[in-house]
Parts: sequence; C-alpha cells; structure tokens
Amino acid sequence: MEKKTDIIPFLEGIVAENTKTYQDDLIMDVGQLSAAMLDPVPENRVFLWMSRPCGTWCFREREVYLRDTEAHNTWTHPDYIAQADKIKAFRITVFPGEPAPGNLVLGKVQPLNYGEQVERVKRLALPIHQVTLRFEHGETRTMSYADYTSQFFELTRRFGEIEAVHYQPANEGELSALLYTERHPPKQRSRRPKRPTPR
Repeated sequence: MEKKTDIIPFLEGIVAENTKTYQDDLIMDVGQLSAAMLDPVPENRVFLWMSRPCGTWCFREREVYLRDTEAHNTWTHPDYIAQADKIKAFRITVFPGEPAPGNLVLGKVQPLNYGEQVERVKRLALPIHQVTLRFEHGETRTMSYADYTSQFFELTRRFGEIEAVHYQPANEGELSALLYTERHPPKQRSRRPKRPTPR
C-alpha cells in the first residue's frame, strides 16, 4: 500500500528550516495543492516544489518539462542553478479527495537532487506545439503556440481574461514517456562484489 504523507506540515517544516525570507510564498502553494485534490486528471496532481533561501515555487511537473512555460523558465532560472546546493526540491503527488479542515492534503513526497534534476529538465524539455485556452466567460480556443504568443492581447480583448492555459507538445506520448522515466528511475545495482557461493 502506498505511503501517505500529510503534505502541508511536511512543507512547513522544510520552509522553517531552509527558507529565511518570503515564507508566505507557501500560502499560495497550499492553495494550489489543496485545489488539486478535486482535479480528476491524475497528471494535474503531480507537482515540482522547491524551497529556496528566499521563497518557494510550486509548479505542475508537466509544465516544467515544456519549454517557454513560466514553470520551465522559473525552475531552470540561472540564479537558482547557481545556488543549487541551497535549494531543497521535491516531487509532490496529491491524492484525490475532498478539502478538509486544517489544510489536510494527503499524497506522496519524493526528494529530488535539484542540481542534477534541473540539468535533465534543460536537456529533455519539449517545445510547446499548441495551447488550449479557457476564458472568463466560458469560451475555449485551441491554437498553435505561435498564434497564442502573437495574438495574446487581441484574444483577451475579444474574449476577456484567460482563466486557464493547457500547453501541449506535438507528441503527448513522448511527454508521458519522459515523465514516467523521471518518476520511475532504474534502480542502481549494488557495486558490492558478490560473495562466492559456498560449495
């Protein structure tokens, strides 16, 4: 049976130990993780979270592995890479459920070596092919990423504020395979020499 972690107290402990300023960033993270409990799409409940000396960040993992997203550009920011030894990073998988009093969010927390993991992100991230937009009045539009970036202001003028953006690579299966490999790395074999079998 998969081990469940009470996520919020765990993150609060990391912040108290490692984040000296802008500790209130965690409040936004808690809101994001709590809301994810109600999301029926499992992929939308997997996050990468980091604690820095100055603040925290929390992003959906799939968006970190898509180039040019805010998640990717922030996670791979040169300033953070330069202080990799001061960053504590984790993969957080939120289990589905109903919000409960006291910010009870159950899930799985996996520690990451940020310095190693961010280099894989830089090397493996895929380009965005198209986006699906949901606007404030319920209108949805799917278009190429190039059209989205060039027509952004015209789109908001016509349809109102953008409430949600879903980024898609050219090959969704390629992204799924990449994320699966990241979440299930091959187990390293022991380097200890085998003892000779007694006769």
